[in-house]
Amino acid sequence: MARPKNFPQVRSRPKAELVTIGTELVTGSVLNTNAAYLGRELTQLGFEVHWQSACRDERGAIQEALRRALSRSEAIFVSGGLGPTPDDITRESLAEFFNVPLVLSKVQYRMILRHYQKRGRLLPSTVKREAYFPSNARPIFNRFGIALGFMIEKDGRVVIVIPGVPGELVRLFEMRVKRFLKHKFRGLHPAHRLVVKTVGLSEPSIMKYLGRPFFKMGKFDFGIYPEYGEVALRIYADSPDLIRRLKGKVAKVMGRDVYSFSEESLEEVIGKQLWAKRWTLAVAESCTGGKVVDRVVAVPGASRYFTGGLVAYQNEAKVQLLGLASRLLREKGAVSRETTGAMARAVRQRFGSTLGVAVTGIAGPAGGTLRKPVGLVHIALAWPRGVRAWEERFVGDREQIQSRAAKKTLEYLWRWLQNQKSEHF
Repeated sequence: MARPKNFPQVRSRPKAELVTIGTELVTGSVLNTNAAYLGRELTQLGFEVHWQSACRDERGAIQEALRRALSRSEAIFVSGGLGPTPDDITRESLAEFFNVPLVLSKVQYRMILRHYQKRGRLLPSTVKREAYFPSNARPIFNRFGIALGFMIEKDGRVVIVIPGVPGELVRLFEMRVKRFLKHKFRGLHPAHRLVVKTVGLSEPSIMKYLGRPFFKMGKFDFGIYPEYGEVALRIYADSPDLIRRLKGKVAKVMGRDVYSFSEESLEEVIGKQLWAKRWTLAVAESCTGGKVVDRVVAVPGASRYFTGGLVAYQNEAKVQLLGLASRLLREKGAVSRETTGAMARAVRQRFGSTLGVAVTGIAGPAGGTLRKPVGLVHIALAWPRGVRAWEERFVGDREQIQSRAAKKTLEYLWRWLQNQKSEHF
């Protein structure tokens, strides 16, 4: 989280720390979504999340991470390493750290048995260890999966240990852990939050728009989070009135680039706009290889407004699937304003949709020329009365260019929809 120097912060809150366990997290084989979820939820509850760490499935590493956490944090959240395999040693490591034995939770063991019986499967002998917990802990019963969670209170601090399976972690936190935290930390004061989602702006340009007076409006925590093609702001303050004033200031100075004041994604906002107008969308992609469609259909209920999509990569596919003229491709090339416009019109007609969107370009690392370098991308939008096209130049590797092109395609669609006052053509 980026934070300007010498700007006021909200009042002191209980310090929390995240310890995620798993060699796969350290080596980058698996994305650490649990830390992102827990950090966000704990901040909203009113904690100050000061540290997070990931460590290998090794007793020494786990115990050292726990030792550090207990020395500086009031609430420690440990996830992962509670499974049935030999490398799942979190419960054993914590029992050894606190010098206590492991004990069996008969309740969780019965739940595990029923889980296997319902599926007509025999219980593997290794699974029973998932029902054990350190004797100085209180169990967190897990009806959403197999592994038992638990919590340990010591010297005014609490260690909460939950399975690392993301679906189980979220449900256990929502159904079990939140209630305990509110009881344990009765002084929790949830901060009021302002979320700002922007497209087409860089971090420096946002800071310039806001200016120094923005950070003198009151006491608040400010975070700025960039990703491909967009930047999010998350602001926390004790005063709801301050949040309202900050939101008004943001809307005034950069409202045209704000697509949401919530955690909604750009594709969710686009979906709502399309559904409200009862319009439908079809997509033709070349260089992005399906990334645009992937984002569109990730939204629940996308079938209400998304009719279909095509990845027409080679010129032959553009001719056969979209009916483009071979002469057009020979004369203008696959990466051109004319070809992309023709793709948008064609995919709209093929799927019978209100709108057609197309994107084509050179993602690299090879294939570029002086006239059409790597990173050149054309985007087009077709509707019943016309076509609009845009040209972009992106830098980066192949994945970055593809991701930026997909996001920019959605940005142009969103901006175009913003300007359509009528629901009918």
